[in-house]
Amino acid sequence: MTYGSAMAAGYDRGRGLRSRDLGRWMAAAIPYLPSAGGRILDLGAGAGRFSDALARSCGASVVACEPSAAMRAALRSNLPDASVVGGEAEAIPFLAGVFDAVWASQVVHHVKDLPAFAADLRHVLRPQGHLLIRGGFGPVKDLLLYRYFPHAWAARSAVRLTLELIAGVLAGAGFAMVDHVQVEQTFAQNAEELVKKVEARSLSPLAGLPGQAFEHGLSALRSDADNGAFAGPIVDRLDLVVFRAHHQAPAGEQDPFA
Repeated sequence: MTYGSAMAAGYDRGRGLRSRDLGRWMAAAIPYLPSAGGRILDLGAGAGRFSDALARSCGASVVACEPSAAMRAALRSNLPDASVVGGEAEAIPFLAGVFDAVWASQVVHHVKDLPAFAADLRHVLRPQGHLLIRGGFGPVKDLLLYRYFPHAWAARSAVRLTLELIAGVLAGAGFAMVDHVQVEQTFAQNAEELVKKVEARSLSPLAGLPGQAFEHGLSALRSDADNGAFAGPIVDRLDLVVFRAHHQAPAGEQDPFA
């Protein structure tokens, strides 16, 4: 999925989180984040919707790493004082043992080489550091949008990666799973907001659909919304899976932040 200028322009509108939902995510993450003086890598940071929250929650410094130039521009616009670098998940541009924690929100399905991703994560994390993966690993048929856009979650697509597969690859790189919780968040307060968020097409499974398939699903969603199918807030339950780096990372060069 290429995050160009069109995706960046609609990202906040389609995927922004309310402060109370950010608070829920940070409450779940805080036991595994460093305190003041520590360092967190926000990997695949997008427009920075978690970068500031991570820093505020624990006082650690946060570096946002994002491969898309358009998304980096949006992030700098949202957070002018943020530390932002370009880089791929399979080639994280830092020396060994720089970070105490890595936050990876809805990143794994974009990764083309999972073993390389796991090895790079282990390289940049200090021993006993934590990897926090945020995503949806439950049955796709439980997703509201799957009813309207089933081809967006086609079998064997990257968005259907199982947690078991991911955990197995990470184990081979020296990670052990230490926690797995689900966190509720409000995707939309009402039917009108739901339709507007979907129209933004900022969810990567929807962005990857052919235009006709997207418009067909959107038309059905609008029809149901107009007919009162959605009463009250539309609530998601997503996963936070935490891994600890339990093997010594290879010796690296001098810490570039020292």
